[in-house]
Amino acid sequence: MLLNFTWLIPGLPIIASVFIALLLISFNKTMNRLTKPVSYFIIISLIFSEIINFILFRKNISGNDLIFGGNFELVIDRPALIFAESIGLVFLLMMLFSVAKLKRRSGYVRYFISLGFLCGFVYLFSFSGSLFHNFYDPLISSLDKTGISF
Repeated sequence: MLLNFTWLIPGLPIIASVFIALLLISFNKTMNRLTKPVSYFIIISLIFSEIINFILFRKNISGNDLIFGGNFELVIDRPALIFAESIGLVFLLMMLFSVAKLKRRSGYVRYFISLGFLCGFVYLFSFSGSLFHNFYDPLISSLDKTGISF
């Protein structure tokens, strides 16, 4: 049941970014003035992704979920969920610090759109299966040799 919602983890930040990008293209001046609602909308989409990711991690759910009519498969396992959770928290902190510290100049909305896209695509990378494990497993095994374990 919960495995069917895994597409929301990378999907929510990407969908939110696409929605804001379309609004930015359509209503450029208005959207550049709505910096706080835009940033909060993308941050909320990332928070929901993190909540779904955390629920899957806590319930030890693993498996495969086919999306896009079976053309793309999300591989959900413990290392992918740990990586996605940690990267999502890094992106969340980056967005929260950006809201607090960045000045609202031109390009602010585009910055948050690009952060949302990047976060969604990093989530897709972490659930890509063999592509992710070819990168992640040697890294973890080398960290295990130093005494750091996950």
